Amino acid sequence: MKELAAERNMTIHQVIKKGGLNQATISELMSGRTKHPKVSTIQKFCNGLDISLSIFFDSNRFD
Repeated sequence: MKELAAERNMTIHQVIKKGGLNQATISELMSGRTKHPKVSTIQKFCNGLDISLSIFFDSNRFD
C-alpha cells in the first residue's frame, strides 16, 4: 500500500482521504491486525489512487 501511494507521489493519508477510508481501517491493515480486508475497502483504496482493482492485484505479491 505504501509503495503504491509512493509511486503516485501520495502519502497514505492523502489516499485514504481521497478514497473515503477510515484511518483506523488502514492502520489495522498495514499493521497486520486485519488479514482479510473487504473488497470494498480495497476498492476505496484503489479509488484514492485512481487505479483499478486489476492494477492493484497485478503485483508479484499475489502470484
